[in-house]
Amino acid sequence: MGDQLLIPKDGQVVRSIKHYQSCQKNLLVGEGDFSFSACLARVFRSAFNITATSLDSEDELVTKHWSSVAHIEELERLGCEILHEIDVHNMHVVPCLIGREFDRIIFNFPHAGHFHFYRERDMWLIE
Repeated sequence: MGDQLLIPKDGQVVRSIKHYQSCQKNLLVGEGDFSFSACLARVFRSAFNITATSLDSEDELVTKHWSSVAHIEELERLGCEILHEIDVHNMHVVPCLIGREFDRIIFNFPHAGHFHFYRERDMWLIE
């Protein structure tokens, strides 16, 4: 899987995969089915360092991404903070995010390669 185990001087176990470490505070923006967040949480064996957001409401999410139910249950069990109806354009006014700092802010490109009618060069996706 490519994950690594690091043990810094303080003795705390730090798990990592690619650019992400369990000691970092991670904000995931615009999650679709929450599979990426769940993957990180599995590698870290915890999600206390993860805040994952979705543009959709909980009800819309289940309709659009039925697989999100299992991912969200896993994330909640591992301690993830999950926020719904968060628009990336207005995150600066979301009360529970104001003043918080994150080591990594991750916005995975929406719909890349999944649907033939979405193109990575479409301006509305890029904006």
